[in-house]
Order: sequence, then structure tokens, then C-alpha cells
Amino acid sequence: MHFFRAIEPRTRLLAGIFAVVWCVSSMWLGCSREKTATPYVARVGSVALTRNELNSASDTLSLARRRSRAFVNEWVVNELLYQEAQRRGMTDTDQLRKQLEATRKRLAIESLLDKEVYTNTEAQVSDEEVSATFKKNAGLFALREDVIQLSYAQFGERDAANQFRALVLRGTSWDDAVAQVRRDSVTVHLLRSAARKQYFTQETLYPEELWKLARTLPKEEISYAIKTADGYYLIMVHGMKRLGEIPDFDYVKAEVRDRLLIERRRERYEQFVTDLRTKYRIEINLEDADSTSGSTE
Repeated sequence: MHFFRAIEPRTRLLAGIFAVVWCVSSMWLGCSREKTATPYVARVGSVALTRNELNSASDTLSLARRRSRAFVNEWVVNELLYQEAQRRGMTDTDQLRKQLEATRKRLAIESLLDKEVYTNTEAQVSDEEVSATFKKNAGLFALREDVIQLSYAQFGERDAANQFRALVLRGTSWDDAVAQVRRDSVTVHLLRSAARKQYFTQETLYPEELWKLARTLPKEEISYAIKTADGYYLIMVHGMKRLGEIPDFDYVKAEVRDRLLIERRRERYEQFVTDLRTKYRIEINLEDADSTSGSTE
């Protein structure tokens, strides 16, 4: 049972699936496929894709307007394929009916679990629970690689980077220094990016020169401006944890919360199924099941 569903931005694939399901479902649900006087965006034979239907599909699939043409083209291709399958008598078979019923059942189950298991689960995991879980099971979150917490600022010119460094050396806090740069009509355009107390591994800290510098830089000391292909960087290291050490709570907070959510949802799912067992009559014939599965026991 998967408790987390990932959404991939494959618009063309989703558009194709939507069109196929739409076309097939129209036959079983009694939707009209006859020619209509309503203005259409595209038509294959007597079947039309109206503007309202396109807008509805776009809302459902979160399609950007610029992808509408791609969706229409995908709809036309799928309509062509469906009508050819229909002409060959492939849309009214026992196999298709079984597949449609299986899809209907799966979607109904997902809707039920969304309501009874997934909804409002996050609200039931408090920050106090997350913190307590980490303290009790800190060893489970031991680092699998080195992690550095640092602040950085990226500039397009060396002089702007050195001016920022001078501010920090004079005692200006990192945040205040960034704010001053952004208020300056000249330097604001030279500050390309900045971050404060973020965690990085060797794989996530780019360019790679920054990792080498960060491993040797004294804690809470601002570096010199380092030139890279992306501009001039200044960094300040706030802490470092080595492979196998217990990480800072902030670094693994999201992971701890996710584990608690998975456990909470598993408990809700099991309790929900247990409650259902008391509401319905269940009969299982193990001998018939063994015979069907070809068991020799």
C-alpha cells in the first residue's frame, strides 16, 4: 500500500490517458458522441472536443495554456485510435469490461482511502511529537554523508562581493548585509542569489569549489570572494557533521515527520480495515483457494 503519491509533470502522457479514458467511459456512461451544433476546438468524424471540455481537462490536468495545442493534438490522435478500435469491434469485449470494472474499483478505493486515511493526517502530527521522536530514535537518522550548514552570497562582480564581505567583517549580520545590498540601486542587480544557514552535501553544493572551501573554512568566518564559472561567491560555515554522526534536528525534521505520517496512516488504515471487517459478512474457502492457485499442499 503506497501512502505517498508522486505527481510527474508528463503532460502529454496524462493528456493521452485522459483522452482514452474519456472516450471509453463515454460508451459505458451513456455520454453522447453525436454531432452537435456547439462550437468545437477539434473534431474526428462526428466526435467533437468543445472549448468547455478542453478547459475542463486543462483544469483537471493542470495544463498551462501554452500546452493546449499539444493536448488537442493528443486528443485527436487518441480519438483516431479509439474510433479505429471501435470499428474493429474491440470496444465491446469481456476483457475490456473487466478492465473498466477494475479501474472503477481502484478509483473508488483511492477515493475512500483519501477520505478515511489520508485526509487531515498531517494535522495530527505535532512539532512536539516530531522532536520527541527524533530524541528517542536519533541513531536511526545517523548521517550517510558529510553535511555542512552555511550561508552564501553570489555576485556578478568581485567589487560587489568584496563590499558585502566588508559589511560582514564590520559586524553587520548576514541578513542585514543582504538587505543593504538589495536596497542599493547599484549593487542589487549584482547580487544573483543568497541564502542563510542552509544545509548542503557535496552533491547539493554547487559549484564544487565551494565544497572544498567550506571544509577548510573556520566556523562563523566569512570567506574571501571565490571566482567560479557562475560568478563570485562568499560563504560562511555555521557547522559541519561527518558521516555517521547524529545530524542537527532541523536537517532531518522533515524526514522524521514523514516517518511519523507513514506510521500514523498505516495505523489508521489497519484500524479502518478492522472496523470494516465487523460490518460485513466475510466467507473464505481456503480449500477452493488452494485448488485454484494450483497448490500441492
